[in-house]
Amino acid sequence: MSKKVIDRDTTIKALSVLFAILLWFYVITEQNPVVPKDITVPVKLTNIEALDKNNLIMLEDPNSFFISLKLKGKKELLDTININNINAFADVSRYLSEGENEIPVVVSNIPDGVSINTKSYQTIKVTLDKKIASQRTVVPNITGNPVAGLANMKPELAPTEIVLTGPESIVNTIKEVRVDVDIAGAGADVIKRLPVRLLDEKGNEVTGVKTDAEWINVTIPIANTKRVPIQLVLEGGAAEGYIIANQSVQPREILVTGDQQALDGLSSINTNAVKLDNVTQDTELAVTLNLPEGVHLVNSNEQVKAALDIQKIITSDVEINTIGYRNLDPRFAFGKELSGTITVTVRGPEDLVNNAAQNIELYVDLRNAKEGEDSYEILWDTASKLEILEVSPQRISVDIVKRE
Repeated sequence: MSKKVIDRDTTIKALSVLFAILLWFYVITEQNPVVPKDITVPVKLTNIEALDKNNLIMLEDPNSFFISLKLKGKKELLDTININNINAFADVSRYLSEGENEIPVVVSNIPDGVSINTKSYQTIKVTLDKKIASQRTVVPNITGNPVAGLANMKPELAPTEIVLTGPESIVNTIKEVRVDVDIAGAGADVIKRLPVRLLDEKGNEVTGVKTDAEWINVTIPIANTKRVPIQLVLEGGAAEGYIIANQSVQPREILVTGDQQALDGLSSINTNAVKLDNVTQDTELAVTLNLPEGVHLVNSNEQVKAALDIQKIITSDVEINTIGYRNLDPRFAFGKELSGTITVTVRGPEDLVNNAAQNIELYVDLRNAKEGEDSYEILWDTASKLEILEVSPQRISVDIVKRE
């Protein structure tokens, strides 16, 4: 075989091998190309127990962190990658300062042949606060009214207090821990299990705080009621030369509850004795009620106040120009008009004495009067606490004639 033929065969073989290699690369490239892939995976926070050990708490939800990755690699390999076989984590144990912390995110378990072109971020921001526990009293917020003639009594709650646990900055915004109870139209005891509400000073719900009890058992007794007047009981009095001109209580009536038989026999409620020690000026003070057995206040927080008007006792002469005539027999009439000024010496509280002319009515009783002019005793009606010491003159002449 000639050398020329051998060289030609060698060239053909070499070209065939080269063509086969190119064809293999073509097939591989077309069927399994290098492509990009975007994927978003959750960022797991590791060593989070270190927060409890350092009395810290995270303001963010630990499950709220995600990172977006742009990967590059063979299509077949990338197709096997999902959020379950790529790990992204941030170790919080080395970042334990109150306030904002930037913690690096580490991505692992990336297969050989796959590269990360870009990450949406390199770190996550975690805000840490001091973890506190605060015990609070649960307050019932009662709305509506029971049926007429009944009233709601003091609510019974279980539990009455709960413990709030959470970030100090959030726990401190909670101004009220309460349950809302609607008793509109209730005719018997109200028994409910209600969710506890955490509210700020504006009445908005506060979240991000844990409670050791999420539900409260509430019982509100519904009972019979009666409104009765309050009688002020005084012990002692004003100083010498002074008088209690007026006394009052506020409110004048109060709503009570209890057994129906006890209420039926109740016409008023006395205050516990108010001890006075020679008072010389107006006095206002809180008083307590002497409640009979089996009777209770509907509003146990209602306050009763007594007001005493203390006045100086004075004596004064008052001139009165008018006099009344009572009980004259219809057969008779008055003859000639008689006139004159009557001087009345009065004693009593200063205000009453200064207005005595308006508080005294002088009159003559003509029940047994006969025809002719005669002298009759001057009588009077006067305001309480106003004492008549002397009337001058004591008698007055009246002329009586028969009617024609």
